[in-house]
Amino acid sequence: MEGILDNLKHVLSIDKGGMLTEIARFADNAERAIIETLQVDLGGEYDYSSVLIAGMGGSAVGGLLLSDWLLYSTKVPIQVSRGYHLPGWVDEKTLVYAVSYSGNTEETLSQYHEGRKRGCRIICFCSGGELEKLAKENGNPVVYFKKGIQPRAAIPFQFFSLAAVSKKVGLIEHTQYEEILETLEVTRILCDSMKLDAPTDENMGKQLANILKEYIPFIYAPRQFQAVAYRYSTQFNENSKSPAATNFFPEAFHNAVMAREGSEDLLCTNCVVVIKDPLEDERLSKKIGVSKDLMSEKFGRLVEVQAVGKTLLTRMMSALLIGDFASAYLGVLYGIDPGTTESIESLKASMKD
Repeated sequence: MEGILDNLKHVLSIDKGGMLTEIARFADNAERAIIETLQVDLGGEYDYSSVLIAGMGGSAVGGLLLSDWLLYSTKVPIQVSRGYHLPGWVDEKTLVYAVSYSGNTEETLSQYHEGRKRGCRIICFCSGGELEKLAKENGNPVVYFKKGIQPRAAIPFQFFSLAAVSKKVGLIEHTQYEEILETLEVTRILCDSMKLDAPTDENMGKQLANILKEYIPFIYAPRQFQAVAYRYSTQFNENSKSPAATNFFPEAFHNAVMAREGSEDLLCTNCVVVIKDPLEDERLSKKIGVSKDLMSEKFGRLVEVQAVGKTLLTRMMSALLIGDFASAYLGVLYGIDPGTTESIESLKASMKD
């Protein structure tokens, strides 16, 4: 049935910044990021025992996704640091990825300077700014992001650039890197099925947005989809201008499930979003099923998002893409441009005073 999200003229009148159009370029941007990054000269061999990814906001999400993807396959510890200072364990044997879309994120720049003092090998990821300037002055390789888009819309550049560099420095084995091929194929199909002119009846992004309207989303996912669930939460914050929260299984079995015992007036305003991995551990799947039954009895709504794909990376990115589209469509349903960042800009401006 045709709804407000199928009125292309209306959607475009709200999405003035073209967020939905940029999200629909996910697969193309991912492929571009890989091709361009593989051509970057990283300056010789890398000897490291740990990897630290420094970034904030949307520029940290690519690192969180990389860490989750490699969680059970790499013997090299990977940690994402979101703050002004590097963890105490970072030393000259740590490879640092300094990630800032603008190149001017003060927390990332602070960690960059600390990394240099500790003798770390540093690879910079940015679209320009102060980070580019420092990298050139100090001889650090630079991987460039596409300019002119919101940092959160640059996730295909951020993640796949990190993945390509990680392949070049030996962090990712060739067989695992091949997961990217299926990911590009599946996400291209999904982008086509959820783009602006794809009708609601066949559009998972629009359907999820319609379900979530007037609810506060609480997102749950298996451990290796923790970064995906976090991405949902931040995308609902930024694109939909909506509160959102997240937790992951099996941790949520030990705390979050207790929320169902709260006030009915409060719970009825929440929609539980469960991201399902079809290949998740059988023990986990059974507990998730029971948890869904318990939560659906009390919360306002419960909806399941099914990841698709044979490989872990494909399933992660398929689920992420559904959330990205849904968050932007939800912003449109609320009559708010998904691309605006007024509160963030106000906060940044106040820090300069």
